[in-house]
Amino acid sequence: MKKKGIRAAIFACLVMLALYLANCILCVKSPHGVNQARGLYVQPDEAIDVLFLGSSHVHCNVDTQLLWDNYGIAAYLCTSAEQPLWNSYHYLVEALKTQKPKLVVLDMYSPARYYEDYQKKWIDENLDGMRISWNKYQAVIASSDTDRRNLLLGFIEYHSRYTNLTEEDFQNFPWNRSEQARWKGYTPLDNHTELTQPDLSYVTDMSRLTEKSELYLKKIIALTEKEGILLALVSAPYLPEEEDQRVYHYIEQMADENNILFLNYNTTQLYEEVGIDFSLDFADHTHLNEGGSEKYTAHLGKWLKDHYEIPDRRGEKGYESWEEQNITVQRS
Repeated sequence: MKKKGIRAAIFACLVMLALYLANCILCVKSPHGVNQARGLYVQPDEAIDVLFLGSSHVHCNVDTQLLWDNYGIAAYLCTSAEQPLWNSYHYLVEALKTQKPKLVVLDMYSPARYYEDYQKKWIDENLDGMRISWNKYQAVIASSDTDRRNLLLGFIEYHSRYTNLTEEDFQNFPWNRSEQARWKGYTPLDNHTELTQPDLSYVTDMSRLTEKSELYLKKIIALTEKEGILLALVSAPYLPEEEDQRVYHYIEQMADENNILFLNYNTTQLYEEVGIDFSLDFADHTHLNEGGSEKYTAHLGKWLKDHYEIPDRRGEKGYESWEEQNITVQRS
């Protein structure tokens, strides 16, 4: 009986191991949210000094290697496509399990542009990379009023992906952890769209955030204050609409009331200061290409160093994964 029990235990362990490895292979990979969330778990503990939260306006525009090379900033982009503020909040909660950032930089594009209480277009990108936990359950509840079980478990949706596997699917194992940690979320776009620089200086009135977005912005402000973390709000250069700018005026008012800096790059002054050329520097009407990303990151990095005490980690032990980072380039 004892031998049978040992055999049964060994068999159960082997089955669990096989299922775990199968999950590593079959789980969805995407550089527009899923990989950013999953990559957070392989970063060195308590090493991220600047945690970026927000939409693809972050992970397509902010070059983490350039932040490191020029300023020694150990940054990570915990972002996802059209990330609403409720997902930003739950990503922050998740990050605080292993990290103690000195600064959180929160991108405000999504709450300015989208007004749905459940933004479902990119919901998988915002949830699939998170590990199952009470925090993920709360994120699912905040993110959707339907199909919550599938969104929480994840594998129900992707268990049949075996017909679409690529080389990337076989690089997601625990023994690849050090290599995975070299990717900090940056996903540049290499295509080009010619645009005309906007001028919305005539927009002076304001529009409120939605009730839900405002609630979660206040939750983020409260959590960062509780944890002793500084918070900065930004909006990267893009082709904004009038209503976006009205909401940015309201965000600026909220930021002032809470002694938080808000840098809205969508002004003529900052377009010129950064050197953004709308005929050259955009991949599409909302994202910079690699050339535009380089300009934007250089200016943003200097602004962060000028306004916040961020350590220069170059040469420090434990920051080797920032020295030579992996980059996921999205080809046109």
